[in-house]
Amino acid sequence: MKIVLISPLPAYDRIPQPFWVPLGLAFIASNLRKNNHKVSIFDRHAMQTQIGIDRNKINTDMIKHIKNIKPDLIGIQTISPLIYDTVECVHLIREIYSGPIIAGGHHASALPELTLQKIPGLNGVVVEEGEMPMSRMANGENPASIPGFWWKNDENSIVHTASIQNKNLDELPFPALNLLDMNYYTKPNINAITGRYLSSVSLLTSRGCVNRCEFCSESITYGKGVRFHSPEYVIEWIKCVLDDYPIEGIYFHDNDFLIKEERVRDICDKILSNGLHKKFKWAIQARAERINKDILKLLKRAGCVLIEIGAESNSQYQLDRVNKQTTVGINEKAIDLCHQEGVSVHVYMMTGFEGETISDVKDKLQWLKKLKANSFTWIPLMLHPGTVLYKKHGNQFYEKNDWNRKSIENYNKKDTLSNISNEEWIQWINKYFLPYQIWHSSLNFFKINSPFKIISFIFTKRKKLVEFFIRLVKLTIRYNPMSKKAPNARLN
Repeated sequence: MKIVLISPLPAYDRIPQPFWVPLGLAFIASNLRKNNHKVSIFDRHAMQTQIGIDRNKINTDMIKHIKNIKPDLIGIQTISPLIYDTVECVHLIREIYSGPIIAGGHHASALPELTLQKIPGLNGVVVEEGEMPMSRMANGENPASIPGFWWKNDENSIVHTASIQNKNLDELPFPALNLLDMNYYTKPNINAITGRYLSSVSLLTSRGCVNRCEFCSESITYGKGVRFHSPEYVIEWIKCVLDDYPIEGIYFHDNDFLIKEERVRDICDKILSNGLHKKFKWAIQARAERINKDILKLLKRAGCVLIEIGAESNSQYQLDRVNKQTTVGINEKAIDLCHQEGVSVHVYMMTGFEGETISDVKDKLQWLKKLKANSFTWIPLMLHPGTVLYKKHGNQFYEKNDWNRKSIENYNKKDTLSNISNEEWIQWINKYFLPYQIWHSSLNFFKINSPFKIISFIFTKRKKLVEFFIRLVKLTIRYNPMSKKAPNARLN
């Protein structure tokens, strides 16, 4: 059977920098190929680097690709903030294709029945992981009886069978990265391992999370609990990636890489014994409570240069409100330990908590300054379908509204929980946050990269070199503690 898999197209105003590889589609593709099917991936996100930021051209190229392949089955990945793109894709594909179209991913898993109702051109959706359901359908099984499928039968009613997790992840072949534009995904950038200008790729060595933060959609796709690839699988995968692509870094996209310390030690020992620590730098995400001196020392020896921590807030009240199951003190201790052991730390922060005020976000920025995190990300709290937070505060948006681009984008931009007006927020961000973030990230960049890497990065950005340095000098004067122009310790 011939299958085409399609990823969604984000709305950008310029060519996007490479970030995470779409491993979900790549794993599905490799498992299909294992079953002797012919697979191609039309990555609408990466196509922007070839065609440019022109949705019409990308749509035209997608249709040409489908006409050329003549697939027997089409699978489309869904993401809630981009569900309008899925609607558009299905509509366009149905004009030239009459075969089955299946949707999977977070959005389809969170709202399977509604997805089939809102996008009538779909034949079915796969809930949670797609490798086994898609392979079984491609092998000729009736999708109405395959675990994980929600299927429209001949009477146009929806039938479904409960999903079953892949218990042994090592049975899955390595993801089919060669079906992706790896020249794009491995292009040197400062996004994958934050601040470090490296050619990098993202890998996933475990699936799931044991925590239940109310804003997180992780368990919607991967189900309850955590499952792991074995250390042996991980090492062989690393070796294959290093052999196939000229990369310098790996970002492990696991939700909590340190959740099983014995396994982490085994992976680190194997990286060291195989001499892989000399070949690449790597970064992980981890819960703060799992960080200790011993594991930090081992991680550092094995080549780990960055740990990302989801601190989210400096307010214990806010953390408790979203069931974060940690404390401000634990986060502070973890960040301090990373500093002591010489491992960079990136802190994820959230804004838009229920009842939050400008005074609260001022305190968050001051807290970040005090902690001296190497880098940080400041993102709005979003109400994704399927999460507890959406059930509490989403007002059934997806159930009640059309899934067009304007409607979806307005919903995701809207701050429904905090007490901060849009005008007040924009003014504060532009006056205080962005200048500090640019200054801080710039200094971190110069601190952690070699002179060669700095020159290479600047050369690629040479058109904006003069403006960059002028702005950096101004911001350095502004934020230098010795400067008479330096802002007060507390923003006002």
